[in-house]
Amino acid sequence: MKVSFLTTLFLSVALALETPVLERRARAGTLRKFNGAAPPPRAAKVPSSAPAGYKTSVATANVKLSVDSLTPATLRRREDQVETRQVSASDFFECYNANPAPRPQDCDVIVDQVSSSNDLLIVSASSCLVFSFGTCQAFFCSLCTTLTTDTNFIADQLDIVDALCVEGGQTGSIVGEDAPQWDAGFTYAGAGLPFYDVC
Repeated sequence: MKVSFLTTLFLSVALALETPVLERRARAGTLRKFNGAAPPPRAAKVPSSAPAGYKTSVATANVKLSVDSLTPATLRRREDQVETRQVSASDFFECYNANPAPRPQDCDVIVDQVSSSNDLLIVSASSCLVFSFGTCQAFFCSLCTTLTTDTNFIADQLDIVDALCVEGGQTGSIVGEDAPQWDAGFTYAGAGLPFYDVC
């Protein structure tokens, strides 16, 4: 009886300490294959309230990583995270050590700014949207085909990588292997952008 009480008490305290990190706003985002001729690439909007130094751009992923190192996102997800984030059964992630690692506070600024930009975007195959602030660089790449998405979906994915990797002092990626395939994540500012061959 005492053991179960102490276990319950310990888990309640641990959950209470984690709650501020996990209770990010739930966003309703979209992702789908784009049909038609892709327009010229364009960077995401920068919100008028963005801090000085926050930038967006378009780039090409240039660091190929192995799909063998990916872990199903559901294996390390906490029950309360699944309810507030868009995670598919085919989403995978990878955290990797970076020296230096981006400051979690800089990455949090990016998640907040991406979410508040309320932008609908078309991302060409093999291209990436890049978001930068301070020591942190975030990315969202279309891996196989041109796709349409919005900044709410992107912010959700970055929020997942922030919780799984960045808060632990690492960088990382989350990969959607169902069509249209994509990856999103964080690197140190100015580092190469990773991609996975899932096509």
